[in-house]
Amino acid sequence: MPTFRYLCAALMLVLLAGCASTSQTSSTGSGLRVPDLDRGRTSLGLNNPNNVWDRLRQGFAMPDLDNATVRDRESWYTRNPASIQRLIGSSDKYIYHVIEALESRNMPTEIALLPYVESSFNPLAVSSAKAAGMWQFMPATGRQYELHQNLFLDNRRDVVQSTRAALDYLQRLYNMFGDWHLALAAYNWGEGNVQRAIRRNQAAGRGTSYSELTMPQETRQYVPKLQALKNIVRNPATFNTALPNIANHPYFDQVRITRDMDASIVARMAGISLDDFRALNPSLNRPLVIASLTPTLLLPWQSAPRFRQNLANARDEQLASWTVWTVPADMSVAEVARQHGADEEELRSINRIPSRMRVRSGSTLLVPRQDHHADEISPLVARSGSISFLPEVALQTTSLKAEVGDTIASFAERFGLPVSSVASWNNASPNTRLGAGQEVTVQLPRQQASQLLRQQQQAEAAAERRAREAEERAAERRAREAEERAAAERRTRQAEERAAAERRTRAAEPQARATRNAKPEAATTPAKRNTRTAATSDSRQRANSKSEETASAKGKRTSRQEDAAPAKGQRAVKVEDSSANKRASTGKAAAGKTDSKADATDNKANSRTSARSTKAEPAKRNTGKAARATDPAEDKPTRAKPAADRKAAADKPATEKKPAEKKQPADKKAADKKPANDKKTTAKSR
Repeated sequence: MPTFRYLCAALMLVLLAGCASTSQTSSTGSGLRVPDLDRGRTSLGLNNPNNVWDRLRQGFAMPDLDNATVRDRESWYTRNPASIQRLIGSSDKYIYHVIEALESRNMPTEIALLPYVESSFNPLAVSSAKAAGMWQFMPATGRQYELHQNLFLDNRRDVVQSTRAALDYLQRLYNMFGDWHLALAAYNWGEGNVQRAIRRNQAAGRGTSYSELTMPQETRQYVPKLQALKNIVRNPATFNTALPNIANHPYFDQVRITRDMDASIVARMAGISLDDFRALNPSLNRPLVIASLTPTLLLPWQSAPRFRQNLANARDEQLASWTVWTVPADMSVAEVARQHGADEEELRSINRIPSRMRVRSGSTLLVPRQDHHADEISPLVARSGSISFLPEVALQTTSLKAEVGDTIASFAERFGLPVSSVASWNNASPNTRLGAGQEVTVQLPRQQASQLLRQQQQAEAAAERRAREAEERAAERRAREAEERAAAERRTRQAEERAAAERRTRAAEPQARATRNAKPEAATTPAKRNTRTAATSDSRQRANSKSEETASAKGKRTSRQEDAAPAKGQRAVKVEDSSANKRASTGKAAAGKTDSKADATDNKANSRTSARSTKAEPAKRNTGKAARATDPAEDKPTRAKPAADRKAAADKPATEKKPAEKKQPADKKAADKKPANDKKTTAKSR
């Protein structure tokens, strides 16, 4: 009996647990509550995670990477908590689907964090290399994995299609390399590059793991970024991070359509905003959903039943206000609008036709659907649809020069051109900065292009003229400066020459004064006087340093010879003796101060003075005036003595001079020898 009661109690507990599990609900990130789904992973509800983060942690299977780059990324996320909140919060619509797809393939759930690294989970993201979608597929790789791209849609942005293609690609890479880190590196860098890096390391005898390969910086940080996010999700409290609450149930449901529909009509039938519809269906390029291209739409989980019901009730209604039309010939937008009864601006907007452009023949346009266009758009027309344009007027390709601070956008606005067109003509982005004078290729009407080119040429000519004038002014200024420098140098040179001449004159003045103040000798014949002058000049050249002493001794001899002269003569002798003594002292002081250069200059001056004295002596003797002394150091003239004095000096016996000569020093006898003999000869002849 007790056993029976125990069995009944156990049965009641099982029934109550089953009822509780079927009635349990969870809240989504958007505040909506929908029933949880049994995915075959629970046992009586005991192992069912409460949110996607618990479910994500259960599937971690990749080996951890631990290096300085991982710690650096962790530090960055920790320092920017708002960024991590915004980053993870943007995934609430899509991450559940990604985890489901990974679990169905038995792949590591860390891969669900990869769209954070690639695009911040933004399906509309487009890189500079033209990669698109939250998995960032390049156009060629997308086509390789059946992600269709044409005028009306781009499946690289489709959440379901791009996730399927990304996981196919990652599985193939893992099978190729046998390592998830290398597979992720190949996903970012390309499998060919990773294979070549592995072969280089093998040839060099190095390891071939992710950390040992040489790769670009972006790829070097690719796996560490994923590892840092994995560590934060695994233990957010360690990094002072609070993860947003994302319930563990699908955010969207997939609904099928068989009729072309306007996107606005789909949103209205589902009871959601057009922005919410576009967020779940970002692959659509036009506001028309073509059933042959997009047979499945994504709608919020709680909105899908309502849409199905409204779609079933609208069997006889026209759900598309637009259809596809192929342009038969080159036409302007205005002509297309007139032909289909549409607004020109609306046609430009829905078909994204640039201003001042015509539609080329064969282009596919969306035009208003008429009653007779009841048929749906065929898959062939929808998949092959394209559009191309040509200018409304004959355009001329011209190169214009940018100004300081210009960008492609500002340049285009200055000339009234579409920014996108100018950017495409120059293979640049609208924000590309231009250098001053950089040539920008534009397409303008011929008249406008000619006018702008003419203005540009005139501006360039004016700039060249100003530059040439400035150069000429600079050349004139340089010439004036050169002339001024030459004049200054000439004045400096002349001043130096005058200073040198003055120095030479000052150096020659003592000897010139001594020559002028010396006593005139007795009249002699020109031949003897010339002989005495030449001898004196030679003696001065050989011993210039002793010239002043010789002049002093000579003055003393002359004084002794004329002791018997009259009183008048004696006074003259005294004057001459004092002048001679003064000249001797002055000569010694000058000789002490003058260097070797001044000595050479004195020698030249003495030679010239001696020559002039020799030539002028006969003429002065004939006129009765005193002859110039042969000493070149004397400069002042001396008055001639009376004839009586000269006669008394001549009649004086020669023997009277011998005692005076004996008193002279030995070193002066040689210098005074020749003048004494000359005087003796003169006295005898008289």
